Amino acid sequence: MSIPIDIISKMAIPGLTELTDGEENVSPTLLLLSGPPGIGKRDYCREFLEEGLATQKRCVFISSKITDREKIESLSVNDNKFKSLFVNPVLLYETPNEKSLQETLMKITSYLSDIRTNESHNMDTHPSGTPIEGDGNFIYFVMDSLNHFCDIFEVSAIKRFLARLVLQLKRSKTIGIFTIDSPISSEYQSIVSFCDGIIEMKFEESNDALIRKIRLLSIAGHAMTKPTWIQFSIDKNGRFTFADDLTKCTLDGRVIQHPPVYYLDLPFHSEDCAITYRKFMSVFKDLDPKYEVLNYNFCFIDIVGLSNPELAVHRQKEKIVRLNEFISSCNSFRKISDELKIILPAGDGMAIGYENNPELPYKLSVELHRFLHKYNKRMAHDNQIKVRIGLSSGPVFTVYDISNRRNVWGPGIIMARRVMDLGDSWHILITENFAMQLIPLYEEYRNNIRLIGSYEIKHGEKINVYSAYSDDHGNPELPEKFKKIYTRQ
Repeated sequence: MSIPIDIISKMAIPGLTELTDGEENVSPTLLLLSGPPGIGKRDYCREFLEEGLATQKRCVFISSKITDREKIESLSVNDNKFKSLFVNPVLLYETPNEKSLQETLMKITSYLSDIRTNESHNMDTHPSGTPIEGDGNFIYFVMDSLNHFCDIFEVSAIKRFLARLVLQLKRSKTIGIFTIDSPISSEYQSIVSFCDGIIEMKFEESNDALIRKIRLLSIAGHAMTKPTWIQFSIDKNGRFTFADDLTKCTLDGRVIQHPPVYYLDLPFHSEDCAITYRKFMSVFKDLDPKYEVLNYNFCFIDIVGLSNPELAVHRQKEKIVRLNEFISSCNSFRKISDELKIILPAGDGMAIGYENNPELPYKLSVELHRFLHKYNKRMAHDNQIKVRIGLSSGPVFTVYDISNRRNVWGPGIIMARRVMDLGDSWHILITENFAMQLIPLYEEYRNNIRLIGSYEIKHGEKINVYSAYSDDHGNPELPEKFKKIYTRQ
């Protein structure tokens, strides 16, 4: 019987169950593992390979740093037990060159071809005559480290090598990890684009001590709505322990990394979170303590200067009506069914939430800016419509107000509003968690979405803020609130 790849992957990749928060159907094949030197990337790969060896899987290990003897010692197995392939291209010739990479690729190709041949001969057959795939020949692969390979060989040579290698790996049933030091140089961006997902490691200072954290930043076919940093430790034997107590705050759904505060046996980050929750319960009569939290991606739009007392009321109304018309004309709004979006009027504008695609709030912002720029060119100054926009994602409550009307509220909307409040005319400001969903998707997003700094909002919470801008949308100027911070510094 065949074991589904998502089950095998979670068994193989250390900590993947914690990193995906138990999400089903996550099926990585080739992962990029990035992190600063000394954080434990090689220990992570060693644990991954030892899992493969312990379950009688075939393993392929490529390293430019260690010898065959060091490989045996690092994996705590003797040479008789290591029935897989280890290659150090640097040791194949007296002077490493592109022939070293070619010969390495030939060794791997031959090894994988033999496995596929043996697998086809040993494959069971269903009574109907259909072959039945097994999981016994699943291959574990590690390449450590891409930085060091690029230091020894030309980046262009490594890029050609990886293109051919990945093709061979994907022809076989392979789970692979490629390591690279962070931050990743722009020079290396082209050699890491082949991966199906990215795992990040980082050091974080806490009470004068360094702690290690890890997260799954992206994975092909899945929108990582809120990549969560999970704390991990490495014991003296190099064994990994991940934070398995994934207690989450009832208010915002994020993992609580410290002792929680409880109210009605529900966990919260802090007393402020618990107080906010109690306020929701007092306002919304049917808020069940065991309610389901839904994740939405929000675009909070505000008309700049609409509350100016010098602007006549009928002019204010005209601007609101015109803004609604422009929003309704945007493809990213009108083509999405009402069941998959939330529309909340907000005085000087509105909040629009999308249930699934994190790109839609950004696309809506860009489309709206294009419409408004054309409109403003033919309007007198007082009749022009200028907006500022905040983008965020997060949980919301499905609740009922005192008139028994269905409504939503929660941190997803609140953070979009708060980041929007930091902007001026034409700014599209984005919370960090939302920016991290968009940036890995396209080069255009990487170029247009830029970190502008950290800002302290309510309750002393500091948030990293990103600004999105290009020729036809956004505002390249630093918001006035950030200018004041930098001026004081």
